Amino acid sequence: MRNLYSAILKQRALITKRSLLVCVLFVLIGTFVLGQDAEPAAPELTPAQKSSLIKEFARSAALDGITFNYVLLNNKTIDILFPGDAKYAMRARANAATMFFVQGVPSKDLAEFDPKFVVEQDGKSYTGENVNIRNLQAGSIAKGSKIEGLIQLSQKIDVTQPFKIKNARTAINFKLSQEAIKLLQN
Repeated sequence: MRNLYSAILKQRALITKRSLLVCVLFVLIGTFVLGQDAEPAAPELTPAQKSSLIKEFARSAALDGITFNYVLLNNKTIDILFPGDAKYAMRARANAATMFFVQGVPSKDLAEFDPKFVVEQDGKSYTGENVNIRNLQAGSIAKGSKIEGLIQLSQKIDVTQPFKIKNARTAINFKLSQEAIKLLQN
């Protein structure tokens, strides 16, 4: 009986060692295969390249004492403007609906600032919903105060075609260059 019990233990140890060996091999092979499929990380852009990229997707307009900068948000501009994990949530929102990052600094005190924006394209109007980051809200704003926020449309528009961003006092034409359109496709 003792010999039978000893033989069973030896066989069990062999099975356990084999199972462990098989598991280790699967993990190593899986890691190797996954490593082969991984794309190399994109090289980090220089400050000049980042600035050039933002310029492709940005426009400026003067509005009653404020020069607003509008940046069309897409995966490339979001990576530059939003650090860390926040960019992933921003990408999801910008991929679902057209969005702009807006910033400006008033050159005078504004008693009644009205940040209602409408985007027009092909005869259709799309009302923007403001997301206030800093002072992008109705009311008074002091000279020199920074204004930042997002304008989010309820849907995607065809940004490869010209459109206008309007508010009560001004409008800006927005037409992407051929280079910017190529960047959107990459």
